[in-house]
Amino acid sequence: MKQAQFITLMSESLGVEEKTIRVIVRTLREAGLFTTGARGVNAPDITPLDAVRVVIAVVASTAPSRAVRDVLYFGSLKPDRREERTDYTKALGLDPDKTLEETLLDCMEDRFPDDAIIGGYIHLTDRGDAHIHIAHGWQGYHQREQWQSINDGFASYDRSRRKAAIEASEAIDRIWNTKVNRSAEFPLEGLCQIGSEMIGWEVG
Repeated sequence: MKQAQFITLMSESLGVEEKTIRVIVRTLREAGLFTTGARGVNAPDITPLDAVRVVIAVVASTAPSRAVRDVLYFGSLKPDRREERTDYTKALGLDPDKTLEETLLDCMEDRFPDDAIIGGYIHLTDRGDAHIHIAHGWQGYHQREQWQSINDGFASYDRSRRKAAIEASEAIDRIWNTKVNRSAEFPLEGLCQIGSEMIGWEVG
């Protein structure tokens, strides 16, 4: 699928104007997060990964200028498997080591069971909160590596590492304690439909 078709598809699928999709695509491309190449008849096909990143950018924020930040942040989140949190990855058939971006790509490329997709959706908020709701449950996603680094710092006898861990933890607390101005959801069936249009597989 070429860019013109892609922009129309994403506009119709996400319910936003084509000019907004164009701005997001341009912003992501300039940051190296979107397929680039020749123009015209020799232009490269847009990939499902490109589509996943546009979906994240649109769902995460109404401001196209935040597309790069949101794609890098939300795309890199991993399932929250801390001891105090319930880990539903096995029950929901999710890979515990795949990022949110990789998981959404699996969905778009038809690697999710049908019963997991029907009624499922992704949920993102301005505060950085992310969940995938599937069938009978949901799985939270977070910055796993960052939290592990903080925990390792707290456990360290090195004063500078402990100080850095405290500062990083306080920064996260400030984010979580801010008012959530917006949250948005997008159905997994919508991701599948986009994938079907781009790749050609049939939606069950």
